[in-house]
Amino acid sequence: MGDTTHTVNESADKITLTTKVKRGNATRDQDEIRLKVKGENPEDTAAKLAQTLDALEAAGVANTLRNTQPEVDE
Repeated sequence: MGDTTHTVNESADKITLTTKVKRGNATRDQDEIRLKVKGENPEDTAAKLAQTLDALEAAGVANTLRNTQPEVDE
């Protein structure tokens, strides 16, 4: 018989919010950031999501990701 491995994922957090932020609408002109936050209650979790989105914007994360895309020669 083979060995069995079990993975347990425990979290005390009651609320999980997941969002996807997408910029652009053409197939090759889209950037996507996926974000997940967890918390004890809806209000705190929503605030944590808003703070994280604000921090990403302030740090210029989306612009940095966009600038790493290879440019196509015209």
